[in-house]
Amino acid sequence: MIEDAKQIWILGEDEENTWMCFRRNFEWNKSRNGSADAEIAVDSKYWLYVNGRHAIREGGLKRGPSRNGTYYEKINLDKYVEDGTNTLAILVCFFGKSGFSHVSSGYGGLRFVMNGLKSDETWKVKKHPAYVKPDPSDPPTNFRLAEANIYFDASKDIAGWQMRDYDDSDWRFADVLSYKEALAWGRLEKRITPQLKDFGLKTFKTTCPQLRLPYNAQFTPYLKVTAPAGRKIIITTDNYNVGMYGEKSTMSVYYTKDGMQEYEAFGWLNGEWIYYQIPEDVIIHELGYRETGYNTEVTKTFHCKDEFLNKLWDKCVRTLYVTMRDTFMDCPDRERVQWWGDVTIEMQEALCCLDERALLLYKKGVQSLAGWAEDGAHMMTVVPSGTEQFELPMQNLAGIWGFGYYYDQTGDIEVPRMAYKMSMEYLRLFNMGDNGLVEHRTGSWDWPDWGEHADIAVMENAWYYMALQACRRMADIIRNDDYDIDMEFISSRMSQIEQGFNKCFLKNDYYYNQTDNNIPDDRANALAVLSGLADKAIYPGIRKILITTENSSPYMEKYVLDALCEMGYIDDAVARIKRRYKEMVDEDYSTLWEYWSKDGTKNHAWSGGPLIIMDKYLRGKELTT
Repeated sequence: MIEDAKQIWILGEDEENTWMCFRRNFEWNKSRNGSADAEIAVDSKYWLYVNGRHAIREGGLKRGPSRNGTYYEKINLDKYVEDGTNTLAILVCFFGKSGFSHVSSGYGGLRFVMNGLKSDETWKVKKHPAYVKPDPSDPPTNFRLAEANIYFDASKDIAGWQMRDYDDSDWRFADVLSYKEALAWGRLEKRITPQLKDFGLKTFKTTCPQLRLPYNAQFTPYLKVTAPAGRKIIITTDNYNVGMYGEKSTMSVYYTKDGMQEYEAFGWLNGEWIYYQIPEDVIIHELGYRETGYNTEVTKTFHCKDEFLNKLWDKCVRTLYVTMRDTFMDCPDRERVQWWGDVTIEMQEALCCLDERALLLYKKGVQSLAGWAEDGAHMMTVVPSGTEQFELPMQNLAGIWGFGYYYDQTGDIEVPRMAYKMSMEYLRLFNMGDNGLVEHRTGSWDWPDWGEHADIAVMENAWYYMALQACRRMADIIRNDDYDIDMEFISSRMSQIEQGFNKCFLKNDYYYNQTDNNIPDDRANALAVLSGLADKAIYPGIRKILITTENSSPYMEKYVLDALCEMGYIDDAVARIKRRYKEMVDEDYSTLWEYWSKDGTKNHAWSGGPLIIMDKYLRGKELTT
């Protein structure tokens, strides 16, 4: 078991972006040892070789199954081990800093066990000298990212260190971390998501230092050049400068050695264009990239007579895929963060177009959300997070509604089992007013949606009611010891909202409380429909709001479209899609933006809501728009 392995490293080498090489020879007999099933844990990422062959490319997950926990993973090396003497080589990257999606333990390390082979003080170790400190004149990645820019000096490389015949006699033996230091890794939780998919290295014989990929992708860049020693090559993408503020994503920097050389950076970038800044005296032979990504497949496509919708579907799918890796994330450039409002949309999209492996990423997210709630005060909106802690109540309420939605679509009881206790505890944090409605909960900041003129009270009460509905369904599934107490709480609060919602918010044939422009809000009225609080008799009045008011950001747009379709106004929904998404669809780019303008990221999964609408309502329908 992985707990039996010692945590090894070089003591004191815990700076940001530290790369460590480990080697161990071992004997193997397939008939005696059986399957080469291994368990491994690191903070933060690893690349594993057996007998010089690359077996795992970027293994490991960013830390945070709970506030103090670390992931371990099971891997099978049967196709790599041979009878006789074998060589195991592992490169570990220790981020050495926290971010919005990673909690640094403060200690780099490796744990490994396979049959009788365990990490201990007999392993050889060497800090990789080619991974050098950053150029102080270069900007760092923005503060949200745990990943740093990677600087590799080829003149300091350890040639062939992964190979069986490499002489490591001058390497030192590994240090074993003390019990106190190892305790910083916390509880080890098994990874449930698959290893990344490797699409293979693609190279191009070109002298042009700009490559356009077939689509927006996660990738590692490659080059083959002839150069004098010490030339600096900078590799970025079109997504390096993010949004209107130019916040920096990741980049790779390569310092040449003398002569012909090739290099593949191990830190993944994201974009549709790769930009190589190459000095004039460097001769380019080949440039290329290796796409990697979450290991899932597209299982459903969409095609109709309307090419606009077909194109939008393809952009939705690509946008979703490029925001999947360690977690569902908001964007792969600025943040790489598991905001729970985004995750709830992404889960719905994945159900429409990807295989069941994609749903493991959602279940991993729920697992970590529950783990953090168990170790802390209550359900948060961003986990893991090694820096700021965020609670955006309306995203959390949407997430609780999403737990019920996921179960309704899949019948998978594991998510309700993980999510129910956390959800009920969170709903109990809200107070009820004398008017029978939820008192406003600010959280970290008031965030009902990007976009203007939100009718917050209507939205918040509708979301809370939808979360109560989900918890009622989960309670019936779980039937725990507190079932009767919980059901009394749920029923009482639902009844209060049912009595107070129309009394306070219904204005003839639409819903309104307060907006800063004194006009009814599309999002508030959409949620009134989706919650079931709106009577069908006032659907025509709500329709008028939803076809004339466009406050919602791409995040909440999905729910507005869903409401139109639920009321039966599918052609109105399609017309709205074509209005609001026209600029994005017409753009010569494969993914959808964070906002309706180009001010944010160019790839944000919450913008893919129309995919859900097309799958649920438009398949096989003759459209009149």
